[in-house]
Amino acid sequence: MTIRFIPVHEITEPRTIALGLSGGSGTGKTFTALRVARGIAESMTGKKGAPIGYVDTENKRALHYKEAFPEMMHFDFTAINDDGELVGFGVDRWIEVIDAAEAAKLPVVILDSFSHAWEGIGGVLDEQALALDRLVEQAQKRANGRYEIDPSKFGQLAWAEVKPKYRRLIDRIVRAKTNIIICTRAKPVMQKGFGDKAENARATKTRRKDVPWDPASDGDLMFEMTAMIILDPVAPGCPVHQIKVSDQFKNLFDPRRPMGEMTGAAMAEWAKGEGEAQRQKEMMDFAREKARAGSDAFKAWWATDEGKAARPMLRPIMDEIQQIAADADKAAAQSDDDPFANEGPADEQRGEAFNGTDEDEIAKRVRDETNAMAAAA
Repeated sequence: MTIRFIPVHEITEPRTIALGLSGGSGTGKTFTALRVARGIAESMTGKKGAPIGYVDTENKRALHYKEAFPEMMHFDFTAINDDGELVGFGVDRWIEVIDAAEAAKLPVVILDSFSHAWEGIGGVLDEQALALDRLVEQAQKRANGRYEIDPSKFGQLAWAEVKPKYRRLIDRIVRAKTNIIICTRAKPVMQKGFGDKAENARATKTRRKDVPWDPASDGDLMFEMTAMIILDPVAPGCPVHQIKVSDQFKNLFDPRRPMGEMTGAAMAEWAKGEGEAQRQKEMMDFAREKARAGSDAFKAWWATDEGKAARPMLRPIMDEIQQIAADADKAAAQSDDDPFANEGPADEQRGEAFNGTDEDEIAKRVRDETNAMAAAA
């Protein structure tokens, strides 16, 4: 193997985009994906009406928009192969689809719904259930009635068989040479509390208590995306719940406005090393540094011509800026008389969580938390 580290100025090929859109029925996933894809395709190729690949697992639902998007290149992806056999939506079939999109030199392809790879026939959950049944059956044969077999103890072994295959698919998406928009279903999450204090009653794959939707996909998938958005029926097509959005795109995703062709074009400009995305990130980092000097220092800069010019760019991170400045003010107000002040909890506080708890109980808590995290994944 020859290893060569390449100077970045020699790398001219554009980066690729992987945009995740998730949401329940009526949130505008299909239409939004097509609009964003149009912007990506036309910006990447420089041609009006550039082709958009569409992998449709939803009984040709995308064809509802064929008049509005005549450039769509449609593939009806079903659980049945050309020979009429039920083969499902396994990992290898999805990899084959991405290979075909690259071979066709499509500038962008939409996978809708990628939830079939997770919970559809032959998907990851199906494969895990089959592996679990097989492992339990093998254990029961070994036991031969001499002792009880607990199926729950074999769940992690079953996942250990299935997850590496799925990771192969995720890696194929990440390394794709075409731009990909991945649409997944999302299910509402039961809430506890009321009004502004409402939060999810259980852990979700988003790892956010304030997002009342749980995508029907692997918990790690969304964090492999360039950007991950969960749509909400209260504002179809709008990036209401922004699960992963880097600084370069924070001005691009406005929760009050539907995503569209301009969104895709701006993302494509970033991928080509053009546009304002990098300058926006640099300004956000600069503003954070100003906020670390405290509220007064930030307000003084905010009133300057430079600060005024930056205001529209910084609006999306103002909550973060305010928190940074507040933390800086608090740190500045702390007394320096006691060198150990606020260095952490006292010894008795450190042990408070485990007072009266034996080692077996502590170990049980750790196992329960680990199992809960594995189940959520």
